[in-house]
Amino acid sequence: MRKVYLSIIVLSLSLICGCTQYNGHIGPIFGSWSLVAMTEDGLPIDLADETVFSFQNEVVRVVKLVDPPFSSLTRYGNFSISEDVLTLRFQCKPTASDSHLYLIPDWLHFPQDEGVIRFDVKKLSGSEMNLTLNTDGKTYGYSFKKTW
Repeated sequence: MRKVYLSIIVLSLSLICGCTQYNGHIGPIFGSWSLVAMTEDGLPIDLADETVFSFQNEVVRVVKLVDPPFSSLTRYGNFSISEDVLTLRFQCKPTASDSHLYLIPDWLHFPQDEGVIRFDVKKLSGSEMNLTLNTDGKTYGYSFKKTW
């Protein structure tokens, strides 16, 4: 009987501790979002692979899950969000020619020449996020569903 009580206490504590948000609540964008639809000038773009955005503290992680061969491609950056603008700042690395290469998710039609990307937030609710990006004379739409 003692083992049962101890097991219940340990399970309860692990659930409580596992659901905290680092550095406080950052609003409805906190968590992981799966890209479910993408458009270019209103026309749908085929999503061959799954892409997941994860937001925590000030860090964003973008992961492309390639199936097959069951691999992934990951990009990291920082984000900030105001009422209707989401700004992503991706990391860069130096190249052999003393220039810099931004590590931007190129499979999402983001501009590759600078590390800062600004989206218009069309909708951000508990389970749905819709963003638009205007670049190179085109408008891209991104629809997400929250996974956790």
